[in-house]
Amino acid sequence: MSIQFNTDTIAPRERSAYWQEVVCNTFVPLECQLATPEAFQGRLQARQLGELSVVDVCAQQQTVVRDARRIGFSNEEYVLLSLAREGRSLVLQEGREASLAAGDFAIYDTRRPYRLHFDGAFRQTVVQIPRASLQRRVGNLEYLTALRMSRNNPLERLVFDFLQGLSSLDNQLDDLHQLRLGEHGMDLLAMALAERSKGQLSQGSRRTALLFRIKDHVHAHLGNAELSLADISARFGISPRYINSLFQQEQTSFGRYLLASRLTACARDLREPALARRQISEIAYRWGFSDMAHFSRVFRAQYGEAAREYRRG
Repeated sequence: MSIQFNTDTIAPRERSAYWQEVVCNTFVPLECQLATPEAFQGRLQARQLGELSVVDVCAQQQTVVRDARRIGFSNEEYVLLSLAREGRSLVLQEGREASLAAGDFAIYDTRRPYRLHFDGAFRQTVVQIPRASLQRRVGNLEYLTALRMSRNNPLERLVFDFLQGLSSLDNQLDDLHQLRLGEHGMDLLAMALAERSKGQLSQGSRRTALLFRIKDHVHAHLGNAELSLADISARFGISPRYINSLFQQEQTSFGRYLLASRLTACARDLREPALARRQISEIAYRWGFSDMAHFSRVFRAQYGEAAREYRRG
């Protein structure tokens, strides 16, 4: 089954809001900054194939932003794969930048802030993949985002052509076959990413793997108010200075990463309808904050409003 949206039938003054809503409902909460809002034209067609959502997008110049605030609006975690078919675009995440032309593709992770820029009219097929499903197939995903891949490479050409072909399968196969094709598509993508990671992770691979393990430990123990740089240092047998040098390659520090991770978890819970009756202080304490005055101050600094206002919004 496919769902289609088109701005042609929308009044010019309403197109910006309409496109914003369509994109957010199709993918994850985002901000679409349109170059010419009232003259904007865009079409989107989405199909579900097993675990995958395959979306054809034809639109005009715009910049798409997913920041920490919007990450807090949803619990879903996806990896998005953009297959460039026409036009040019930029994918920016984790300090990396992939410039895509027709035949190129790149992945980006909805758990982390990213930015997409389209400098003119474009057409892309975007495949939305549950992050956990791809993570089971290939590790170190956060170091493989915003890396340009291309049909000029034989294996990457196979990935591009196979996943683009899925966009034409609308009600032509039963659910079981669609599910299997989706699984094959993820297997192919994982193979190409694993091949690409050999070169990517060879540059400081030990540091990269260690940072990945530290981040996993942080996320597994966010609720521990005693979690600290000294604890991580003792657990992994390395100095606090070395730990901060690992985070410095991502333009942050251990302390800032820990705080940002806790704030993201709190923001997600504040927007969760099932937790609407839970006290804000309970949520803050759940994710490792022990001082409500401190929590209120850093939450406002991160999201531009008090936690109570954020929850109502």
